[in-house]
Amino acid sequence: MLKATAHGPITRVHLARTALGRPLYTVEAYLVDGLLVDSGCPATASELLAWCRGQDVRRVVNTHHHEDHSGGDGALQAALGLPIAAPAGAVPILADFPRLQIYRRIVWGQPGDVTVQPLGDVVETDHHRFEVVPTPGHCPDHVCLFEREQGWLFSGDLYVHERVRYMRADEDALCSLESLRQVLALRPRLLVCSHTGLIEDGCGAIARKIAYWEGLAGQARALRREGL
Repeated sequence: MLKATAHGPITRVHLARTALGRPLYTVEAYLVDGLLVDSGCPATASELLAWCRGQDVRRVVNTHHHEDHSGGDGALQAALGLPIAAPAGAVPILADFPRLQIYRRIVWGQPGDVTVQPLGDVVETDHHRFEVVPTPGHCPDHVCLFEREQGWLFSGDLYVHERVRYMRADEDALCSLESLRQVLALRPRLLVCSHTGLIEDGCGAIARKIAYWEGLAGQARALRREGL
């Protein structure tokens, strides 16, 4: 499944593998000024490739290595010759992608290996300058892209939702919390999330997530003091 929607200069590309016509789990890629931020999952790579053939896509950047953000890299590189960059820590993982757990292969698909270039400190397009902000926690190689003049924060999987219901076993909650505080200090006006979509009150959304996690941590500490 692929649905593209324009939001001013940003195009949101809504992607998912479907079963009986229903999406299993959705993810977003974004196209802005020739830059494709993330490439969805392996299961939607052919749909994304077909869509990109009709668009002005000049390069791809991954916010991190996870298969729902880098799964279209190989098809886009092989068919369109697009240059692809990813955080330095993601480069060796993408070059030799590990075998995924079965639930991830069902929902997203198993990525192939792909050679990409390491991201620098800045990604520049014809009209925009995106600062690369390291934001570990969801995974060690996670980054956000911040367009300071516009106030856009492409947040990958840093935000996802105000109230987290579960986390992966390899996520670091305290590290994510510090990364959230870091991007809040940038005062983003528009939060461009890879799962929730575009959030106009970027600062408010991030602040509410921080408050929720801090409150949850306080409850956990209180329960531990009671020996529970």
